[in-house]
Amino acid sequence: MKQNFVQEQYVQLAKEQFCQIMKNVPFVSDVEIIRTGLQRGFGEFHAVVHYEDSDETQRFCVDVKSNGEKRFVNLFMLMASQHLDDSCYVFMAPYVSQNSEESIRQKGYSYIDLSGNCYIRSKRIFIHFKGYENKYIEKKAKKNYFGKASGAASAVFRTMLNDPKQIWQVKTLADETGKAIGTVSNVKSFLKDRDWLEESAPGGFRLKHIKEMLYTWAKDYHKKDERKFEFYSLDSVAQIEQKISTWSFKHDKSALLGGFSAAARYAPTVRYQKVEVYVEQQALQEFIVDMNLTPVSSGGNVVITIPHDETPYMFYREINDSLVTSSAQTVLDLLGNAGRGEEAAAAVILREYKEQ
Repeated sequence: MKQNFVQEQYVQLAKEQFCQIMKNVPFVSDVEIIRTGLQRGFGEFHAVVHYEDSDETQRFCVDVKSNGEKRFVNLFMLMASQHLDDSCYVFMAPYVSQNSEESIRQKGYSYIDLSGNCYIRSKRIFIHFKGYENKYIEKKAKKNYFGKASGAASAVFRTMLNDPKQIWQVKTLADETGKAIGTVSNVKSFLKDRDWLEESAPGGFRLKHIKEMLYTWAKDYHKKDERKFEFYSLDSVAQIEQKISTWSFKHDKSALLGGFSAAARYAPTVRYQKVEVYVEQQALQEFIVDMNLTPVSSGGNVVITIPHDETPYMFYREINDSLVTSSAQTVLDLLGNAGRGEEAAAAVILREYKEQ
């Protein structure tokens, strides 16, 4: 049965969990729990671990939160980084996600959750358990807005990414995107919980950690099969892309270069042999005929993607007389590409979102 407690109860459970884990270590003789106060600073409690075979002790500084969301983990790591002693700094919560776990481990800290997972690394102790499910109720199951079905949320993300320095209000962002205030507010909460939002008074906010956000978005964005078709053209890649741009300007911008073809206009770093292009469904047949393309099952040099909704076309750019997908869409497409897609995506991110 899942349970939900108040902060004080979580702290007590954390103390019991910590002691139980340490007392299972054969050479640990005792665990001394010390309540923290203003004079001791970090976390809800400290624990001094004594060893049977040595007079040496190890101090663990434990921060307990009732929620293991990324923003709390980031705050824990920020606070821990300000202490340059030999203590082992431990984050504890009812449940720590895989994403948060990876961040904690990469920074050299430890964690324990009340669901049974832990990663403890100190001078003499290394313990790692993972795979246990969350035993504790979250206040509300939070929707994942990164799937392709979440068109309204996608429009909000893209609007913010199109001007990453812009400080938004919920109402102004709702007006700009034409989406409901409630939807924008939910998206704001979604971003805040993952520490991808920088807030400023009064009520303003903008994106931060954009690279991490885009990489996470790409994982969900490519879970569903896309409507892709492969074709062959006798022309070279450069000739095909030039023809596509000329055609698109004459056909209400119904075709946009994407993927590596778009990345070459933003930040040319990777060689590629296939042209990638988005073509609107209603213009597809005319486009194939006008471009003199031959359908193939493999080995083609033109890949056409039919957009699942209007969002891949949002904030398209005109670069060097070519119409290309937005920087955000280009990154999403590249991160879904095998080969050197991630390398090309990193170059676009560095150019478009460097200051963020």
